[in-house]
Amino acid sequence: MRNSKVCSAVKTAAFIAMAISISACAITGNPPFMSNLAAPSPRVENCALIQQATPSRYVCNGKVYTAVQLTDVRNGKQVDVK
Repeated sequence: MRNSKVCSAVKTAAFIAMAISISACAITGNPPFMSNLAAPSPRVENCALIQQATPSRYVCNGKVYTAVQLTDVRNGKQVDVK
């Protein structure tokens, strides 16, 4: 009898912890693993392809990036943009 009460209490505590962590993400609107929320980096999915060559060129937020520059931005490197 005692083991079933302990098991039930552990399950309840785990459920409450999971519900709190999920609701925190819903309240903020951002996943907890995003580190730079103030200035989101451009993503190739949100850009327009303007030159299909090597390297490909994209327009994102009024700036022109190459595919290599978008990779560098995603990896946290400083990029000079035209």
